[in-house]
Amino acid sequence: MDRRVHGRYLAHFQVRVTNLATPEVTASGEGIDVSESGIDVFLRLRFIPGTAVELNINESELFGVVTHSIPERSFFRTGIEVWQVLLGTSDLAQLLKATLHEVMPTLQLETAVLDLSS
Repeated sequence: MDRRVHGRYLAHFQVRVTNLATPEVTASGEGIDVSESGIDVFLRLRFIPGTAVELNINESELFGVVTHSIPERSFFRTGIEVWQVLLGTSDLAQLLKATLHEVMPTLQLETAVLDLSS
């Protein structure tokens, strides 16, 4: 039985997920789908549900909380409920903005010049 509240849209993008409480805990992976409430990603590292995280996609930052982390193949399918989005100014960031605006219409999207050099 499918318990999802919102429809899912297939996606394919690279993402880095960082635990906000312990920033040295980070994993790169692949975004696999997006819904009105969040994003699913495949990661090699398991994040515990309830963990506050930052997602880096291109030059944009998304903040949220892990809702699930389920083993699937050699990865963990990790669901992240998105709370806040800070968008960069590149063309790819603008594409992300358009996609998120369509899929997550109630989410506040902010454009910011981000220093991602660290």
